[in-house]
Amino acid sequence: MWRRGFASGGAGVKAALEGRKWDAVVIGAGHNGLTAAAYLARGGLSVAVVERRHVIGGAAVTEEIVPGFRFSRCSYLQSLLRPAIIRELELKRHGLKLLKPKAAGFTPCSDGRYLLLGFDEEENHREISKYSRRDADAYLRSV
Repeated sequence: MWRRGFASGGAGVKAALEGRKWDAVVIGAGHNGLTAAAYLARGGLSVAVVERRHVIGGAAVTEEIVPGFRFSRCSYLQSLLRPAIIRELELKRHGLKLLKPKAAGFTPCSDGRYLLLGFDEEENHREISKYSRRDADAYLRSV
């Protein structure tokens, strides 16, 4: 059973959790907690998942960390998600879409400039050169 009305916390959450017997309680609705809960539920157990934050998903969440900029906290770790989990929990059927990043890193500066590094060595050299030709040349020697 999936219930969303608990975000406000307090007595409503306590009553809902105390109102039934749970086979398992998962603390934390991050991607690992949700995966564990899904496997437990798939195995026939009644599972309660509790999360202290206002959003679920843990490292898979996209949030506005810096005003005006949305970041995916750790979705670059998607490569660590075992294909067996994607298959067994039918995550694609439930909306999972894995996107290949266009860049490996983006670093905004307070003066409006930025450093955008990707997967093309020459483009990375041009980007680094905006700040330091010496560092850009050293980068090329290191790759």
